Amino acid sequence: MVRIQIALQALAPFFLVASFEPYGFWFAAPTGFAIYLAFLKRQKRTVLYSIYFSFTANLLILYWSGAYVGVIPWIALSILQTLYFIPVGLLARFTANLPLLIFSILIMEEVKARFPFGGFSWTRVAFSQIDSPLASVVTIGGVLFLSFSTLLLSYLLIMRKRSVALVLLILAIFPSLVSLIPDSNGERSLRFAAIQGGTPSKGLDFNSRAMGVLNMHLDESYRSVKGSEDLIIWPENAIDIDPLENLIVREKVNELIDKTGVPLLAGAVLSNGPINAAILFKEDKSIGSMYFKRYLTPFGEYIPLRSISEFISPYAERVNDFEAGQELKVHSVSGSKISSIICFEIINDGIVREAAKSSGLIVVHTNSATFAGTAEGDQQLAITRLRALEHHREIVSISTTGPSAIIDARGEVIDSLDDGDIGSLSGDALILSKRTIADYLGGYAPVATLVLSLLWSITSLRRKDNH
Repeated sequence: MVRIQIALQALAPFFLVASFEPYGFWFAAPTGFAIYLAFLKRQKRTVLYSIYFSFTANLLILYWSGAYVGVIPWIALSILQTLYFIPVGLLARFTANLPLLIFSILIMEEVKARFPFGGFSWTRVAFSQIDSPLASVVTIGGVLFLSFSTLLLSYLLIMRKRSVALVLLILAIFPSLVSLIPDSNGERSLRFAAIQGGTPSKGLDFNSRAMGVLNMHLDESYRSVKGSEDLIIWPENAIDIDPLENLIVREKVNELIDKTGVPLLAGAVLSNGPINAAILFKEDKSIGSMYFKRYLTPFGEYIPLRSISEFISPYAERVNDFEAGQELKVHSVSGSKISSIICFEIINDGIVREAAKSSGLIVVHTNSATFAGTAEGDQQLAITRLRALEHHREIVSISTTGPSAIIDARGEVIDSLDDGDIGSLSGDALILSKRTIADYLGGYAPVATLVLSLLWSITSLRRKDNH
């Protein structure tokens, strides 16, 4: 029995890894956390085990972060993510109260989403749960509430002698919460063609031939666009030469609009900054609107602590510091409001919430060429699916190299392109206006979840004292 316990404790982080893409076994997350929490409840080396659990899981989930920049940045990111579990292990030295330990994990999730450098919350528990029967609770209390619900399931697994029936009941009831989600009847629809044009090369040098990337997206647009669409959509970095300054690039874009008669919403890099932007080129070839990416990726679009970073990794010298946008800009196409989200902004609760509130359709422009052949794109797509469900918005997620997808308001993939494909996604996206309970709660949703978790912890402690 002792050997089995040791084996399970060693396997706990691997269960968590299995819940994330490219595996996507949602049930592995509550299983892994059940083993982790059971260890904290019964053993002494809680800090050491917390470090092992978190570091191993993050190292494997985020392996794509070192695909082209080397081992050191990958390990550094994994170590940084591990730090958030040390307070949980420290708390476990003083209490074996599982509800309180779950509360501490939730607190650390919120801290991780904000600090340092604006936060990096890629491995939040909820982001592995889009296919879980519990996923629909995200429409009630947001991402943190889904994390809480998943950890509650872990708690029930630990207390199995009294709770097996309750676990089964929860799994039976929660799918019915889909009925609480607003219906998907749009007030109107918007016909689009989203272009996954590919890149001449992969990795950090994907844009070394920026004109080649542009031409590949032009070629696929000419092949795919019928002329009946309301909008052509291009991914992040599809135009990597400033179209506001380079006349050749602007002429190519204008020629596409002339020949198709369809406006273009494209990811572009502006040299003044530089700035990562999503630009709407109207049918008359004027600029309709420009959204500037606000949540910049640390170590990807700017280098914090640059002197130290360049000492650790020579790749840091190759990263230019981008300038962040300051506000949301909504695009208007055929009377419909569309919000652009650029790449890793999809993990930022506030940015996605504001985009959903201000528009009826969300477009995610992303560039996965930097991580081609890894699970990064699949993991990001899982997060995007959860956001569609959370905010009851259809999302068109378009990448340079894939994966890309059309996602409905229930988080289901309608159509997709795989990593490495060159092609297009076409359809009629519903322009939705109804909002979820999580939308109405807004920034108070995670606060409400933490209060609920804390009250559960206090009640549990009092019950123990009474006994």
